[in-house]
Amino acid sequence: MSKAAIFVIFFVGVLTAAVAAQPATEAVPPGWTAFEAEVADAKKTMMADPGAALEEARHANALAQARPQSAYRANALATSLWLEGEALTRVNRAKDASLAIDEALKIADADGKITRLDGDLALSRGRLADATGDIALALKSYQRAHDIFARLNIPRYQSIALQCLGNIYDKAHDYNREIAYYERASQVYSEDPALELSAANNIGFALQQLGRFDEAIGRFNSALKIAHSLDSPFLEANILTNLAAAYARENRFADAEKSADRALKLLAHQKDSGLDPVVWGVKAEVEYERGDVPVAVSDMNRAFKGVDLTKTLSALRDMHKFAYRIYADAGDYALALQHLEAFKRLDDEGRSLTASANLALLGAQFDFANQRLEIEHLKSEQLKRDLSLRESRAATQRAILGAALSLGFLVILWISWRHLTVRRHRNELAGTLRERDIEIARRIRVEAQLRLAMEAAEQANRAKSHFLANMSHELRTPLNAIIGFSEILMSGVLPPSKNQEYAADIHAGGRRLLVILNDILDMARIDAGAVQLREDEATLGEIAEAAIVSLDEEMPQHGKTVRIDQAARDVEVRCDRGRLRQVVAHLLSNAVKFTKTDGTVEIAFEIVRNGVDIIVRDNGVGIPPEKLTFVLEPFGQAESTYARSHGGIGLGLPIVRSLVELHGGLFTLSSQMDVGTTARVHLPAQRILRAPAGQLAIAS
Repeated sequence: MSKAAIFVIFFVGVLTAAVAAQPATEAVPPGWTAFEAEVADAKKTMMADPGAALEEARHANALAQARPQSAYRANALATSLWLEGEALTRVNRAKDASLAIDEALKIADADGKITRLDGDLALSRGRLADATGDIALALKSYQRAHDIFARLNIPRYQSIALQCLGNIYDKAHDYNREIAYYERASQVYSEDPALELSAANNIGFALQQLGRFDEAIGRFNSALKIAHSLDSPFLEANILTNLAAAYARENRFADAEKSADRALKLLAHQKDSGLDPVVWGVKAEVEYERGDVPVAVSDMNRAFKGVDLTKTLSALRDMHKFAYRIYADAGDYALALQHLEAFKRLDDEGRSLTASANLALLGAQFDFANQRLEIEHLKSEQLKRDLSLRESRAATQRAILGAALSLGFLVILWISWRHLTVRRHRNELAGTLRERDIEIARRIRVEAQLRLAMEAAEQANRAKSHFLANMSHELRTPLNAIIGFSEILMSGVLPPSKNQEYAADIHAGGRRLLVILNDILDMARIDAGAVQLREDEATLGEIAEAAIVSLDEEMPQHGKTVRIDQAARDVEVRCDRGRLRQVVAHLLSNAVKFTKTDGTVEIAFEIVRNGVDIIVRDNGVGIPPEKLTFVLEPFGQAESTYARSHGGIGLGLPIVRSLVELHGGLFTLSSQMDVGTTARVHLPAQRILRAPAGQLAIAS
C-alpha cells in the first residue's frame, strides 16, 4: 500500500547522491576553475534548493560556452546540461528537463566514448520518461544505464539501474520478474543499506501481490531492521505499515494492529509525513475483518479526514475499495458511493498505466527475439562458409592428384594402379562428404523448423497473455459499476431521483459487457468459418440509418455530429443487412470514440468503376502511419494513452475487415494525425441491384 513511497524516497536519494558524488573524469585544465566551482555548488544545493541549483547549472553552462573547442569543453557542456535537467525535473518542468537531457546526451555521444556521465544521463532520462508516462523510453534508458555501468564495472549504479527496471515490471504487474530484478540488484551490490532496504521492501510488496504473505512478511522484517539501522523513523513507519497490511491479509490481526500502532507512534513526531492516512486505513481494514464495523468506520474517518475524494492518488486505490465495503455495511450509502466512484477512477487510471507498461515490455521482448534470430542467421552463414572451405580444399587435392599423374608417364603401370587406388579412395571420400553435407543440411532445416515453432509458441503465449490482460481490465470496470451500484439500489435507502441514474449506470455497464462478448463471439465464428451471410436487399441509406440508431443505443455522442451525405444513398445492394449494419456501426463507434466533443462524423456513399463504396470520415485524433496495419489485427489498438483511455479489446476493425471480405469486398483505412481517419468499405459491382438514373453511368 505504501511501497511506492519507499521507492520514490530511495530513487530521489540515489540520484541526489549521484549528482553530488560524480567525480571529475580528468584533471582540471587552466581556466576552468570557475566552471568547476559552479558545478560543485549546483550539486550541493540540488536537493535543498533546486531553483538555485538551476541558476548555478546555467551559469556553469555559460562559462563552458565561452571557452574554446576541446574535449574537456564538450564534457563540461554535457555535465552542466545534465545538472540543468536534474534541477528542472525537481521544479516540475518536465518538458524543459527533457530538452536539456537530450542535448546533453547528444554532446556526450559525439565523442564515441562510454563514460560514467553517459550512465548518469541514461538514468536521468529513464526517470524523466518514467515520471511522464513514456514507459517504453524509460525501459530503454534504464537498460542502457545498466549496460554502461556493467561495462565500466560500477556495481552500485548497475544495481540502481536493475532496481529501476524492477519498478517498470511492478507497473506492468509482472511481479515474478520484478522480484528477479530486485534479487539480481542485491547480488550485484549489497554494501549500501539504502539499496538493500529498497530491494527488501519492494520484493515484499511483490510477494504480497502474489498472495505469498509469509514470504512477504519475512522480507518486510528484513527491511525494518535496515530502516532501524539507518535511524529513520519515517522509513521504519513506512515499512511497519506494509508489514501491518501483510499481517492483515494473513488474518494475523493482533500482529497487524501492533505494527500499525508502532507506525503511528513513530509518526507522532513527523509533521505532514503523508503516511498517517495509510496507517489508519490498515487499522480500519483490521477492525472490519474482525467484525467491528463501528471502530472500522471511525478509523476510516480519520484516514480520509480533510481529503478530497475526487483527487486522491493511486496509492489509496485499495483503501477506497475497503472504505466502500465498510461504509456500505455501516449503512452510510452516500459515503460508500463516493469511495466506489473514487476506486473506479483510480482503477481506470491504473489500468491505462499497466497496459502502457505491458506494451513497452512486449516491444522489448520482440526486439530481443529479433536479436536472437539475427544471431542464428549469423551462425548459419558461418556454417555455409565452413562448407565452402571444405569444397575448396577438396578441389585443391584433386588438382595435386592430376599433376602427379602427368609426371608418372614413365612408370605408367605403377601410376595406373596408383591412379585406380586414389580414384577409389576419392569416390569414397566424396560419398562421405555428400552424406555429411546432406546431414548438415537436414540439421539446419530441423533447427530452423524448431526455431520457427518455438517463436510461434512464444508469440501465441504473448498473444494469450495480452488478450487475458485486456479482457481482465475491460470486464472489471463495468462489473465494478454493476456490482457497486446494484448493491446500493438493493439497500432501498436512496431517493427515487437517484434510482434511475444508478440504473442507467448499471444498464450502461451491462451494454458494455454485451458488446465485448458479442465481439469475441463474432471473431471466434469468423475464425472458425461459421458465419453464413444472408442475401437481403437494402439501400445504403437504410443501412446507415440503422447503424446510427444502434450507435445511439450503445454509447453517448456528447455533442458530436453524425450526418449522412444524401448522394447515392438510394443505391440498392444485395447483402446481409444485419452484418453490413454491424460493419457501419463498428466504424461509427470508432469514429465517435476518437472525435472531440465538437467534432463531426460523416457517412458518405460513392459509386466507383467496379462497385460502390461506403465511407465513414471523422476529424478526430487520427492513427499513426506505422499503426495502420497493427489496428487491423485481432486485439490491436493504436499505442497511445488517448486510445487506451477509451477502452476496447481491439476486435472492431478486424471484424469489419472479415465481414467485408465475406461480402467479396475490400476494407481500407487511411489516417493523418490530428486531422482525422477515413474508413472505406468497397462492395463489388455484382452486389449492386439498382442505382438512381445517371449514377451507374459514372461506373461504366
